Amino acid sequence: MLGDMFSYIIEQSQVFTTALGQHLMITFVALIISIVLGLVLGIMGSRLPWLREILLTVSKIGRTIPSLAILALALPLLGIGTPPVLLALGFIGTLPVLINTTVGIEQVDANTKEAARGMGMRDRDILLRLELPIAVPIIMAGIRTSAVVVVASATLAAFIGGGGLGDLILRGHALNRDHIMLAGALPATLLAFYFEEAFGRLERWATPKGLKEETRAAIGLMAVLLAVAIMPLIFGVLLPWDISVDAAGTPTVLTGLHSEYRAIGLPVLLLSLLAAMLPRPRRWAFAMTLITSVLAIASLIWLAIGIITQVGQFRIGVVLITASVLAIALITGYEFILSYRARQANPTQLKATSSPPVASQIKG
Repeated sequence: MLGDMFSYIIEQSQVFTTALGQHLMITFVALIISIVLGLVLGIMGSRLPWLREILLTVSKIGRTIPSLAILALALPLLGIGTPPVLLALGFIGTLPVLINTTVGIEQVDANTKEAARGMGMRDRDILLRLELPIAVPIIMAGIRTSAVVVVASATLAAFIGGGGLGDLILRGHALNRDHIMLAGALPATLLAFYFEEAFGRLERWATPKGLKEETRAAIGLMAVLLAVAIMPLIFGVLLPWDISVDAAGTPTVLTGLHSEYRAIGLPVLLLSLLAAMLPRPRRWAFAMTLITSVLAIASLIWLAIGIITQVGQFRIGVVLITASVLAIALITGYEFILSYRARQANPTQLKATSSPPVASQIKG
């Protein structure tokens, strides 16, 4: 069945890419709406006790309503299509951000806020310079939860004409073709895992240094950028690498997964994904950055050889995958340089991290 699914994705690459693009567009727009509304309402709720009770009550009730029911409730208001989908997904995604923002601001120590007022800070300064920075880990956890919920619920958009990967699931169900259903369901599941990892990296990077273990902010930022570079990499494989026209004038679109270019596109995709997504544990940072940079360079070299020997024209797919692979190679190379410099500056790091008492003495 997996073979049939991959064959369908390859042969119907234009249909699949369109569905994936719609799915991501709906997800990102709804997520932006959710973040803005959640932050604004959460801040207002932390300042107005009466509003806080109303918002938290609505949030608790809203989280008990199934996502499909919320989509159905939005249908009579805005009809079919994208608007009701954005309304419903925006509501679903706002709830975790709203709750975490309110709770995150309220958990800031009252004595700390009183001391800030005693130093002459106004309420706006306390919010921007004290409460929000301290609440960042909790707020980012809410945003990460919202992202995963929204990208998973976006498959339901197909029920009200919103498009996305849910269209493939409905099409497969209507035709009784399990591989078509799987072509929509499996990528949606992988997107949920990707959003969890990407926003988890963003959360760790955005957390102020004083609230997390000692890390290097530059490496954290590189991890976020690597996660961002994955999207053009995937679309670069799925979008056209070449377009040929037969004698009857029928165009044939070839992507990086078709047999003509699969020997280039598939290894480059796998190597670059490994380079971008492999974890970088602190204890083995140098070894892992070495491995990921080698994988990225190997992917770049393989792509360059393939382009020189087989690819005739620079279609949009080739341009996107080249830009993504180059970005991943540069970022992983920079990660390796940072890790190498850190290793040279502190040659006893491995010994220190393996012995907590000694590490604490060095840190002190």
